[in-house]
Amino acid sequence: MATKSNSQYTEKTLKDQFKSFKQAKSHFGLKARSWRALADKLNSPSAADLEAQLVELNKQIAQLEAENEQLRKRFAFGKNFDEVGFWLLDRNFERAKFDDFGIGIAATEMASAAQKAYKKLAQKYHPDNGGLPEQMANVNRLKSQMLSLVKTNGGMDL
Repeated sequence: MATKSNSQYTEKTLKDQFKSFKQAKSHFGLKARSWRALADKLNSPSAADLEAQLVELNKQIAQLEAENEQLRKRFAFGKNFDEVGFWLLDRNFERAKFDDFGIGIAATEMASAAQKAYKKLAQKYHPDNGGLPEQMANVNRLKSQMLSLVKTNGGMDL
């Protein structure tokens, strides 16, 4: 199979370059049933490209895991590590899921459940109660996200 250049193949460019579909398939050493299928095959990433992407993603994962471990050590005071508080730090907040904050699916379906989850987190992470300002800001963002999902899901506004 021939390797492709940096250009994107389209049906039109292939038809302009080759006199017949058979000639195009022969040139690239590919089997296809249409010009569109041939263009798709030519534009798909090679196994080497996918392997390179996988290696890069694995490096990024390792880097993120190392960062998380450093943050855990930095914010773990004794045996009472606060997992939810850890996820509420700006560095982690964008990567977190509702489960990481102890928030169930109901908080994305009913406004009352969202408010209840917010209130519980706000009481614990408000700066007046020992939380950090960035944690409280993220709790407020989390509330907005939950209420937006309630509205999007057509949830009840109780």
